[in-house]
Amino acid sequence: PAFNNLNQLFLKCLVQSVSIYLLSPLFAMEARPCKLSNGTECAPIGFGTAFGAWAGDGWKGFVPEQGWLGITLALKSGYRNFDTSLMYGTHPVLGTLLGQAMAAGQIQRSDVFVTTKVALAPAHSGADSAKSLGLENIGRTVSWSLDIEPFKQAVRVQIEKALDELMMGFVDLLLMHFPGPGGSTDEALNHKMRLAAWDVFEEYYQSGKLRAIGVSNFTKRHLELFLKDVKTKPMVNQLEISPYYTQTECVEYCQQNDILVQAWSPLGSGATGVLTDPLIKSLSEKYKKNVGQVVLRWFYRKGIVPMPKSDNEAEMQGNLDIFDFELTADEVSSITALNKDRSTTAGVVGAAIPSSDIA
Repeated sequence: PAFNNLNQLFLKCLVQSVSIYLLSPLFAMEARPCKLSNGTECAPIGFGTAFGAWAGDGWKGFVPEQGWLGITLALKSGYRNFDTSLMYGTHPVLGTLLGQAMAAGQIQRSDVFVTTKVALAPAHSGADSAKSLGLENIGRTVSWSLDIEPFKQAVRVQIEKALDELMMGFVDLLLMHFPGPGGSTDEALNHKMRLAAWDVFEEYYQSGKLRAIGVSNFTKRHLELFLKDVKTKPMVNQLEISPYYTQTECVEYCQQNDILVQAWSPLGSGATGVLTDPLIKSLSEKYKKNVGQVVLRWFYRKGIVPMPKSDNEAEMQGNLDIFDFELTADEVSSITALNKDRSTTAGVVGAAIPSSDIA
């Protein structure tokens, strides 16, 4: 009898413990990986590596050397999903730091998800024209006015350049950086060049050098035209999205077509005022989380993968700490309703955005 009583007590305690664990907020809101349409998975929060000087007076542009500290701290903080581009200049920095972490036994290649971008057209007018010409000469941009075959070969060279700079045999995701040259009004030409670039993307995808392929900064209009003529549907569309720039129409179209949405500048880069919005501040106080965590939780609820960038270790760690609270459906809707169509690039000289200006 005593043995049976102990048995029953043990089982009762076990059931209670399991029930408490299953019903706990941490279990219920554990971070789930995001799945692309081809089955490839990535972490629900990424880390952006477009380091640069964008505010204030004086020179503006990419500053890849800032990535040595930023990416080091990101790895230490637990980030495993990294976003870069041939244009950013951070390939060698990211590749070297990932390689060192692998050599030290801290990570394996299978632990990280690396996204990069190619096929960006240069700007041949305005203040950035001379700088853009230099970037084209070293292969960081590619002219969209080339004949089809030379253009496709230039995209191949960019992909190989990206792999070489990253010191990797494959990348997890390759994106077409923009749907065309900034301000271009020739829809027929842009569509033809997008398809030509995509032919090369599909070629490399079939070879295994790319685990997934997608686009970046494509509007709903671009996608509707594009999807009619491609064999392989894009698996991702990376857009500028924040509570003040929700791009709801395009996001909903992507999700209806099983295209995962990623977000660059998810916190508004500090330039749009998102992080001082009264609603977000009130939710921050309610849940005892910082304003950035509230915004990132909003992204998670909407099924969008944000790519915040920071060089502050405490901020990096905080940006990953969003899985111990939940926003209500009404709160998610209220944040979405904050949209002001306010891009972080408004007024930036030489910016090839908004992409809605590209035919």
